[in-house]
Amino acid sequence: MRKFLALLAAVLTAQSAFGAVYRLTETVDLKPQPDARLVELWIPVPYQNRWQKLKELKVEAPEGFILKKGEEYGNSYLYLRWEGPLKRPVRVRVTAVVERSEVSPTKRDCPVPPRYYLSDRLVPVEKFKELARQITAGKKTDLEKLRAIYNYVVTHMKYDKSGKGWGRGDAVWACDAKRGNCTDFHSLFIALCRAVGIPAVFEIGIPVNRSGLVKGYHCWVLAFPKGYVYGIDASEAAKNPRKRDYYFGHLDDHRIGMTRGRDLLLNPPQHGDRLNYMYKAYEEVDLHPAPTGVKTYFFVEKLR
Repeated sequence: MRKFLALLAAVLTAQSAFGAVYRLTETVDLKPQPDARLVELWIPVPYQNRWQKLKELKVEAPEGFILKKGEEYGNSYLYLRWEGPLKRPVRVRVTAVVERSEVSPTKRDCPVPPRYYLSDRLVPVEKFKELARQITAGKKTDLEKLRAIYNYVVTHMKYDKSGKGWGRGDAVWACDAKRGNCTDFHSLFIALCRAVGIPAVFEIGIPVNRSGLVKGYHCWVLAFPKGYVYGIDASEAAKNPRKRDYYFGHLDDHRIGMTRGRDLLLNPPQHGDRLNYMYKAYEEVDLHPAPTGVKTYFFVEKLR
């Protein structure tokens, strides 16, 4: 197969208020699939919004690819496919230069998508209406309700990745277990927000503490109290009590967002179930998920 280098570069904004600039290298390795008739690969590309801009995108791939955008959440994916057996290992490397700024409470200047009010498979809004009503009793404004929910989640839960069950973003499990990682914290938070009519959306990406290889992910929330956008990081607040006030409304720029939303339908659509969440590459072989056939590695360099 002929190898080529594609460079997609565009100046997408004239803003200069970004606090950090990162070079993210996403390396995706595929195992051979000698018996396959069809191999498909989706690779998430960092999203763009008011606080994050994509300045450059460079793709090294052995075959052609397309860059597609999802309709429901606006996530972007590189899509590659191989018809017939994949006889040798394949490596795809995606390099993105990303500008990231701090999120702070901001006036909203566009409508909130209806999807941000609704349930996900593991975030069943109806089941949390009574608890949300109790937590927000006596609170009049969206902002007061949002703060009450935030305080409840931060004090109710413990950041604890021991045992089983954590990491799926199961809001019912998180509420009962009172522990988990960032996905569990924010699933419970989103369920409670939506249960009182405050829209909120899950975002996931790469934590940036220093230049180098990054293992794992981090997630957070954008919440939309009436007229505003608030960044929420309840799990970091639980880990760092001194920053509890900060993470109600603010998100530092030490992160790169990859996708937003849950129960993701990719573009082109995958043949398996909707994805619970996504921050790394996803592969299907002969129309079935193939999680053991693909590995994703992230390397981050801070440019500013």
